[in-house]
Amino acid sequence: MLDAIHDLPNADTFAKTDLIDKGWSSDKKYCVTTVYGEKRLLRISDIAEYENKKHEFELMKRFSLTGIKMSQPLDFGICHGGKSVYQLLTWCEGEEAKELLPSLSQQVQYEFGCKAGQMLRTMQAVESHPPSADWATVYGGKVRQYLEDYQSCGETLLGAELLFPFLNKHMSCLQQRPMSLLHADFQSDNMVISPQNELYVIDFQGSGLVDPYYALTGAMVTAEVSPPFAIGQLHSYFDGDVPADFWTLNAFYLAAESIHAFTVAVTLGKEEVAYSNELMRTMLAWFDNLNNLVPGWFIVKDCLTQNDRFLSA
Repeated sequence: MLDAIHDLPNADTFAKTDLIDKGWSSDKKYCVTTVYGEKRLLRISDIAEYENKKHEFELMKRFSLTGIKMSQPLDFGICHGGKSVYQLLTWCEGEEAKELLPSLSQQVQYEFGCKAGQMLRTMQAVESHPPSADWATVYGGKVRQYLEDYQSCGETLLGAELLFPFLNKHMSCLQQRPMSLLHADFQSDNMVISPQNELYVIDFQGSGLVDPYYALTGAMVTAEVSPPFAIGQLHSYFDGDVPADFWTLNAFYLAAESIHAFTVAVTLGKEEVAYSNELMRTMLAWFDNLNNLVPGWFIVKDCLTQNDRFLSA
C-alpha cells in the first residue's frame, strides 16, 4: 500500500490508511485519516483504467455541482510510479443504507426513499437527451449478449423459461427512450445514512447516459431489504403517479440484468449461483411469474394514509 501512494500529493499528511475490503469493484479502497483528523476515501486502480477513471471523476464533478449529498471528488492522478491511477474523495461518515434501513421505522424508510427519488431527479438535470433510437441500440446489444452468454454458461437460472419470452416480446419497448446522465447503480448498497440522518450516494462506477427508468430499477434491489424505501423513491421521482410504461420497462430491465448477473455468478461459484436463484425466486413472486408487472409490495400514494399494509407490512 505504501509503495502505491508514496508519490501522491500530500501523502506525507496521511496518518492512517485502512483497507476497505468490501464491494465488487477491482479498485483498492482505503479510508485515509490525515494528521489533521480528516477522513478521505482513496481509490487505487490499475493504470490501464486511467481513461475510465478520469471519465468517472469528471462525471462526479458534474454531479457535485448540483448540490446533492455525495462523496465529493477532491483529486485525481497517477501514482505508484506510473503503475496506478488514484481518486481522492471526501469520506461519507455513517452506515450503509442497506444495513441500516431494516432497523428504522417504515415511515422513516419511506422518507429516505423520497430523498433518493428527488436526488435522482436532480442528477438527471445535469444532462438529458430527448427520446431516440440510441438507447435501443446500446442496451438492445447488451441484452442480446446477455442471452448468448447465458446459453453458453452451462447452468440453469430459475424462471429462465419465463424471462426469455418476456424479453423477446418486449424488446421493442427500448425504442424512443430518453437518456440522461445518471448513477447507473442507484441502490441502497451505494448509499450511506449519516449520523445526522442525511442520505449520501457513493460509488459512481458505471455512471453514464442511460434511460432514467433503467436507473430506477435500483429501487427494486433496495426493495429486498426495504419496500417502504423503494415505494418512497418511486412516489418522489414520479411525483406520486407512476406511469404504466415504467412497470413494463422495469420488468424488462430486471429480467435482462438478472440473466446477466446469473452468468457472472456461474464464474464465481456454487454459492453465488444459489444466491442468484434465490433472488430470482423473490422477483418472480413479486411479479406473479410476470403475470402482474406491478410488484406485490408496491402501494399507490393515495392509499398510504388509508392502507394499513404500509404500516404493518
